[in-house]
Amino acid sequence: MLEQRISQKGFATKSIILQSALEIASKAGLEGLTIGTIAETVQMSKSGVFAHFGSREELQVEVVREYYQRFEDLVFLPALTKPKGLPRLRHMIQAWLKMSVGDDSTSCFFISGAAEFDDRPGIVRDELVRSVEDWRSALRRAIKEAIAAGDLKKSTKVDALLFQLYSTVLGVHHDARFLQNAQSLVTANKLIKDLLSNYQTIQ
Repeated sequence: MLEQRISQKGFATKSIILQSALEIASKAGLEGLTIGTIAETVQMSKSGVFAHFGSREELQVEVVREYYQRFEDLVFLPALTKPKGLPRLRHMIQAWLKMSVGDDSTSCFFISGAAEFDDRPGIVRDELVRSVEDWRSALRRAIKEAIAAGDLKKSTKVDALLFQLYSTVLGVHHDARFLQNAQSLVTANKLIKDLLSNYQTIQ
């Protein structure tokens, strides 16, 4: 029983550290994370934080994994309740936009993390790439399902459409968060609507 309580306490402490780290990284980026900053935020010693993660890089990796889990819970899994085809694809894009640049949103690690680690090899970059590729694979699969359902033309180039959709979200993330352009989300939604209409079959 004692070992179980210790294990539960350790898990709870790690969760608190991850939550604080995620909040810091959403504002200061993954590079803004330091063991010292986390220790001060959660009122622990540096050695106490090290006991859970071992290194700054391991902490950053865990934060990326935690963000991916939340992204999956808020964006991907709810989309699976929608019918295969355009309803599911549209929901995925809209939920992604809402999480990235909507009210009370945090910076999308898939985009901001790419800017921080695009030319920096290591375990943090590897974890970011894995997360991004998983998400892109989900989007690619949704596009293929929309073609199979007859919602999109059979001539649709899957990777081209994926690139266009991804680039649009990347652009609105840049303009909304960096340039503080309040109209960028409206512009992006119209672009996405027009883009999908170009590929949509005539009903």
